[in-house]
Order: sequence, then C-alpha cells, then structure tokens
Amino acid sequence: MSIMELPKGVRRVGCPELVEGLSWVYILFMRNGMLYVGQSSDVEARVQRHASGTGARQTKQLKEFSLVFTEGPMEPNSAIKRERQLKKWSHAKKIALIRGDLESLKRLSKSGKI
Repeated sequence: MSIMELPKGVRRVGCPELVEGLSWVYILFMRNGMLYVGQSSDVEARVQRHASGTGARQTKQLKEFSLVFTEGPMEPNSAIKRERQLKKWSHAKKIALIRGDLESLKRLSKSGKI
C-alpha cells in the first residue's frame, strides 16, 4: 500500500482485532478509484496478501490501495452474505456507506430504506 489521495470524506482505517470464529467485511479503495469489497476473519493478513500480489485478481493488478471500511465482527455466513450484498451496490452507494452518509444511502437505495 502506498499513500494516495482519497475522495473527500473517505479516510483510511486500521485493521480490526481478530475475534475468534468471527469475520469482517472490508472495502479497499484502489488507486484507480475502484472499490474492492471482501470478507475475512483476519483482515490484517488478508490486506497483506493483497499488498503482496497474492490476493484477488483486481488487487494484483493495482497494488496501490487503502483500507477505508470495515464492518463486523459477524458470523462467517453473515459476512459472506454482506460481502455479496455490497458487491451489488453502486460505487456511489458504497462511498456513502464508507462516509457514514445515511441520507445519501437512503436516497441511493431502491427502497428508500437502509
């Protein structure tokens, strides 16, 4: 990971502590502006794998990224479901989540609810 400019209201976050048997959902902001959503029981180790080029295909190609969001801890099945849900969201909706902008999240939701 290297230092890069982040969008207004988006901040780097630290890796969460390990909680035995539970997982976290995380979002990486890539240097090209793409957001990568993943889940792991050990976010720090997973981020290190992304940084070394042994993570996901998207992060292999763009090794410059910042961890900008974590959610959890939660049961592993819940983390998988949440990861799938977030991957379906628009870029704007993910940015609103990262910023904690509940009004934009509601506006961007099809149902108007979050």
